Amino acid sequence: MYVRCSIRRLSTFIALGLSAALWHGCSDSALGPVEGPELQRAGPQGRMAVRQALTIHRNHMERLLRHPGVVGTAVGLNPAGRPVMQVFVTAPDIADVPATVEGLPVQRKVTGMFVAGSNPTTRERPAPLGFSVGHPDITAGTIGARVKDAAGNVYVLSNNHVLANSNDAQYGDPIYQPGPYDGGTPADQIATLSAFQPVDFSASGVNTIDAAIAQSTTAQLGNSTPLDDGYGTPSSEIFGDANGDGWFDDVTDLLGLDVQKYGRTTELTAGQITGISATVQICYEVFYIFCLKSAIFTDQLIIEPGPFSGGGDSGSLIVTDDDNKNAVALLFAGSSTATIANRIDRVLLQFGVSIDGEQSTPPPPTDPVTDVAVTAVSAPATVTQGAIVDVDVTVRNVGNQDVADTFTVALVDETDGATIGSQEVYGLDTDEDSTLTFEWDTGEASLATHTLTASHDLGTRIADEADATNDQLSTMSTVNEPVTLDHIHVGDMDAFTSKGRRSWSATVEITVHDANHNPINGATVSGVWNPAGLASDVCTTGELGGNGSCIMLYPAIPRWRSVVTFTVTSVVMPNKTYDAALNHDPDGDSDGTSITVRR
Repeated sequence: MYVRCSIRRLSTFIALGLSAALWHGCSDSALGPVEGPELQRAGPQGRMAVRQALTIHRNHMERLLRHPGVVGTAVGLNPAGRPVMQVFVTAPDIADVPATVEGLPVQRKVTGMFVAGSNPTTRERPAPLGFSVGHPDITAGTIGARVKDAAGNVYVLSNNHVLANSNDAQYGDPIYQPGPYDGGTPADQIATLSAFQPVDFSASGVNTIDAAIAQSTTAQLGNSTPLDDGYGTPSSEIFGDANGDGWFDDVTDLLGLDVQKYGRTTELTAGQITGISATVQICYEVFYIFCLKSAIFTDQLIIEPGPFSGGGDSGSLIVTDDDNKNAVALLFAGSSTATIANRIDRVLLQFGVSIDGEQSTPPPPTDPVTDVAVTAVSAPATVTQGAIVDVDVTVRNVGNQDVADTFTVALVDETDGATIGSQEVYGLDTDEDSTLTFEWDTGEASLATHTLTASHDLGTRIADEADATNDQLSTMSTVNEPVTLDHIHVGDMDAFTSKGRRSWSATVEITVHDANHNPINGATVSGVWNPAGLASDVCTTGELGGNGSCIMLYPAIPRWRSVVTFTVTSVVMPNKTYDAALNHDPDGDSDGTSITVRR
């Protein structure tokens, strides 16, 4: 399914015609049915095994995802209920996928390409959950939930690519119900775009949610799925949050969980979470069978079987398949064999909102629990050797008792066996967190992917610290060779078109940067067009008044040809070295070396 969804683009027209085939036809073979009874939880011992698998997964997911044909990884269970590393591949013949990783069995799953979905149906007020909705410049997606903030304002919750047109919308834009593909017009405005989490489409970008909210009213927006064929009203409490801090208490409890959703296209369906902590590559712009624009997402949930969702179900709220109907996830992508969803705790905390649903009876009093967790370790994905970079570590009191004791948080480079630093935290109240910044001097760091592990020692200071498994957390950062100052590279590529009566023209602007990413004039750029034609293929930056930039022109392209590409082959400048490995494009419409221009 095509997600870019701009109605004004030819590729959207093609995508609407092929939507069903793409959502359910991206794989050469389908997965078998999910056997629910075989995915029973195995108690504390089973949870510990899953946590060990999660650690192995974090250590290897980035490397596996770089393998051609691999579109994702996750931790799941095999039919015997034991943890495995799931590796999602586009076709059965993808070679060189390991059978085990650090002793953890690898389970190959042929899923095809994961595609972010968008597609519908009728207008209704107040609009039920699961009905068609969308920004004016997309096709249509699904109303996931009615959420509310601390002041009582209510909002539509759905995906960024449904409400915010994949980052291209502006705050204050109207939201239609039904979505434009289902006939929505300005007269059908139901909400106003309020906030969205941008999707990072860059090569090094890492995302956790595709989500947005749009302010509405209770007169316009309901909080229940249709009464005749839906699951009813979701609970105001998310799944697995006994301490009420907004986070899942134990993500391992999600494995094997039975879930349901009501969405615009496939309506009410049931499935099961078969993978957690997934890292997946999601395609947002499809041209026939080719992915033109994609993004990497981490910490995602995998739901099976394939018919759980289809194109147009994007934005659906996924809840537990029981009487509680606790929110679990926000659906945003899928293939013919699996659905991909964001963790709902991350979504709600990002916007500071909660599900406006049914209130449950107050839980019975709980036993005192003292528990501090390392909840986040944030470091740059890549570092140039010699740089001093900040690594942020967040610790949070996830228990129900205030912690008055002082404890120490340490950050260690596991790869080089070096301690980066340690800092003290002087106690934490219940639900309080503290973010500590460590300076990592990479001058002596090896040229490798480093595992940085943060941990605290509260468990060694008090006897009743509840859960030792959340006392540490790791992230990865790759240390690269220093870039010498005489290196130059392509720092931006932009494409423009103009149309005539019988032909059209393509213009590509190339900007050359020095090692400090400053535009540099006087560099001669050479390249090739595909297909070849009456085109310019050499230019010098700074000519025609450009600031570090120059242009290549391909005129008189026949109208029947819809796409051309330009590829930089060399950049020459006296006393400078062209390093193509450093090429990049900040707006993500090219890789810095090649760019596709569509009519």
